[in-house]
Amino acid sequence: MPWDEDGGYAWERREAGYTWEQIGSELGCPAHVAQNLGERYHADVTAEMTRNQLSLFDISTET
Repeated sequence: MPWDEDGGYAWERREAGYTWEQIGSELGCPAHVAQNLGERYHADVTAEMTRNQLSLFDISTET
């Protein structure tokens, strides 16, 4: 999906300290679009990592 690349780029730039206005200018879109792309990308990656994370402890409620 094309927005994944832009979203990943936007999130990386944001983490590097750039403003959404600067990122939007680099991507050629308004700041709110850059922010939406970056935040959606971050949410998707976080959700995927959470799904794929192995449990460190198997806490059973059975006694």
